[in-house]
Amino acid sequence: MIDISMPKWVKNILQKPNHFKEMEGTEIIELKRKLARFSTNNPIVSVVIPAWNEEDGILHTLISLAETKTNYDVELLIIDNNSTDGTAYLLNSLGVKNILETKQGVGHARTRGLHEAKGKYILTGDSDTLYPAGWITAMVDGMINDEQVYCVHGSYSFLPSDETPRWQYAFYEFLSGFIIRKKEKTQPFLNTLGFNSGFIRQKGIDVNGYDIETQRTFRGAAGVVEQNATEDGMMALRLQNAGGKIKAIESNNARVWTSDRRIQLDGGLKNAMMMRVKKYLFKK
Repeated sequence: MIDISMPKWVKNILQKPNHFKEMEGTEIIELKRKLARFSTNNPIVSVVIPAWNEEDGILHTLISLAETKTNYDVELLIIDNNSTDGTAYLLNSLGVKNILETKQGVGHARTRGLHEAKGKYILTGDSDTLYPAGWITAMVDGMINDEQVYCVHGSYSFLPSDETPRWQYAFYEFLSGFIIRKKEKTQPFLNTLGFNSGFIRQKGIDVNGYDIETQRTFRGAAGVVEQNATEDGMMALRLQNAGGKIKAIESNNARVWTSDRRIQLDGGLKNAMMMRVKKYLFKK
């Protein structure tokens, strides 16, 4: 279901400070207390998030994850990909486990997370995305309840910006739904996006899933609709080729809210929409 307006939980997070230096001491203590639940030594689930210069974005992501409601033991692992801002200071101040990966590129960061994670299941996220309280349970249940499922992915909505109001993104998401459903029938790996997907960790290691010839940068290339699977899609494709199923988790608990910065890099909503319509609906 597409939301024309943002749900209450998203609005509540957006009202909170998005800069660490703006947080009150009591807010920092409370957030650190909630995030401490992700410091388990024997997780069944690892949430892995790459970050590059996300001092001004990742705080809201952490606030959303801090409200997680799940019975699974979960670790949170941030892969710092050579940030030069205050990302590492913020993470260390909140007690969030983070590891430096010096090879630049999203795929290199995700590969490091794949091998550093301890959980049987990996959920992949991004540092500009908000996650519902039931996200972890909804995604992991999709794999635990069917042993043939190696990989899962959820849906997403865009957070509005000054350039684009929410109702316009709701319309865009409605139209994108036709493209997504078309891809799901024949190429579900193209719907598997790094900010909202998951897979069985050992299966991912077995297929060397993130190994691609050309690594993406964090902001991507403006005006480009990828012709092939990127590192997250390649992981899903290789898991599928290894005999596993890719499952779409349709619950609202698997719908995340993500930044619209890629859309703005593409020149705005109109340009982004036309690029994708031409590629997926009128492909010869």
